[in-house]
Amino acid sequence: MSIEEVETPEGEHHEEDGLLRRLAWQSIVGVVVMVVTVGLLGFYLREPISHLAVLSIDTLGLIGVFLGVFASDSIGFPVPASTYLFAAVAAESPMIAILIVASIASILGGSIAYKAGPLVGRLPILRGLLERFRPRGERLFKRWGIWTVGIAAATPLPFPIVCWLAGIYRMPFGRFFTATLVRAPRFAAYYGAFTVGWASAGLL
Repeated sequence: MSIEEVETPEGEHHEEDGLLRRLAWQSIVGVVVMVVTVGLLGFYLREPISHLAVLSIDTLGLIGVFLGVFASDSIGFPVPASTYLFAAVAAESPMIAILIVASIASILGGSIAYKAGPLVGRLPILRGLLERFRPRGERLFKRWGIWTVGIAAATPLPFPIVCWLAGIYRMPFGRFFTATLVRAPRFAAYYGAFTVGWASAGLL
């Protein structure tokens, strides 16, 4: 199926425009909440969290971070990719190495999700996730086309599911891949938010 075959009733464009505005606000509010939450965690639980983060990052290494982010952004593994960024901040790991590894893992994970999209419906464990989001995803792709992938890369939309749908709808891979590059600045923004929150706790 191509996205051109999906019919969008007239009037639903307004609903999807409203969704885009909500996603933008959710992203902004999410970053603020993230900074505050990390600050509180850093103030009240700094030592145990730092210890656990160092243990996790030392145990996983960059390969473990790569695999964790890759699993999250390819098959929707329940541990969010941002978890590894927070652990890296709390463990005081090298920022550049973590951001490069996480970004590459996410972009490659999205590409695998794109290629696997047509097969996802055959896997019971993933089919439920796909079908719950599919009606809204179809409308988003009809409205925004390949930019839906970029929107998902930067907002709370489920990135792997959007990538599955892009593959199902046979979106041009070159344009799809370009849209997934938005994942890198999002990770940088999240890393910055975690750093600000964690550092602010140390000043209190």
